[in-house]
Amino acid sequence: MSEVLFLTFGLCLLLSMPVVFSLLVASITAILWGGSVPLTIVAHKLVSGIDSYPLLAIPLFIVFGEVVNKGGIGRRIVDFSQALVGSFRGGLAHANVTASMFFGGISGSATADSAAIGSVLIPAMKRGGYPATFSVAVTATSSIIGIIIPPSVDLILYGWLTDTPMDELFAGGLLPGVLIGGALMVVSYVLSARHGYGIRQPFSLPELVRRTGDTFPALLMPLIIIGGILGGVFTVTEAAAASVVYGLLVTWLYYRELKFADLPTLFSDAAKTIGQVMFLLGTAKVFAYVMTIEQVPLHLSQALFEALPSTGFFALNVILICLVVGLFLTPAIATIILTPILFPAAMEFGVDPVHFGLMLVSGLALGHVTPPVGLTLLLTSSIGGVSVGQMLRPLLPFFLMLVAIVLVIAYVPAITLFIPDLMRG
Repeated sequence: MSEVLFLTFGLCLLLSMPVVFSLLVASITAILWGGSVPLTIVAHKLVSGIDSYPLLAIPLFIVFGEVVNKGGIGRRIVDFSQALVGSFRGGLAHANVTASMFFGGISGSATADSAAIGSVLIPAMKRGGYPATFSVAVTATSSIIGIIIPPSVDLILYGWLTDTPMDELFAGGLLPGVLIGGALMVVSYVLSARHGYGIRQPFSLPELVRRTGDTFPALLMPLIIIGGILGGVFTVTEAAAASVVYGLLVTWLYYRELKFADLPTLFSDAAKTIGQVMFLLGTAKVFAYVMTIEQVPLHLSQALFEALPSTGFFALNVILICLVVGLFLTPAIATIILTPILFPAAMEFGVDPVHFGLMLVSGLALGHVTPPVGLTLLLTSSIGGVSVGQMLRPLLPFFLMLVAIVLVIAYVPAITLFIPDLMRG
């Protein structure tokens, strides 16, 4: 039955069937082939699989992302970041990375990050003397910070699938996200200095003060979300609801960019995305159920535990799996499929659930910048007016740095667990 499940899933993907339907068709085919499970379980798991209070945070954060995108928040964060770090060598590249770190603390999505930041900064970088390929490479790679720094939709999915506390996962993502941002700024500085990219702008304290004042309500958003969760004021779901209310008030009453007439379109766009995401989660739950009754995760974890001599080899294999799977599946979908398979093995090796979650999510995040399905690479290449083929060489230094940082995250658990351990006491 498990062989039929994976063969059917692979065949559907080869036929270019959407992943959500590939999961569903594979699950139904395996159930019919096995004959021991009633087909009605599919409908039951589709509904019960997403009947989860913590999972309610995902549609709320999707609505919040629409509010942020349509309310001018991204542009203001870019202006603030440029005033803050624009005077350094490669200033606009640093502003790009800094903006992604702030925006990642608001949206929780790499795609939203690359669209909001890229639409503003890629044209600005091209006007400022940076090659289009360099501008796209910086934007594409820095946008993956959005699914590592909280609130991360991918971490919510992992926590939902493994019952790992969401607040600990969010706390665990803070230092890795900052580490990735700092590493990308180092690469940007070295390349800008070597090739003479960009025009250095003088630092202006009055301009920084002005931009800080204009952006301050937006900068409070990640503090409200992250601080509220880590401080025990909100659950993740409550923080998502609070962020929607706060975002609407700021963009409607303070910035006055979001009009009442915009709300139907905003909620309609959010509803389309929510429908797609929740249907995907439901079908993934059916797929995971079939794997569970066939004891696929148990057998695989035992096989890995017997075959691999140490936790270090297991971590390396996880990263390699993430790199390969990221070539074919988006990080969110890969998280849904791989977590039930690899999580039991991680527990066999004694890996902390929070550490494994960040290891897996950061490894799969690399899939955002690897063709042919790297969403942020495709999106930013389109914004920059370059082909994906033109991006392969300029992207390489940034990608290699990302791989190095993911390995550091995997092999130095203290980076991920320092803040969660403080919370645990």
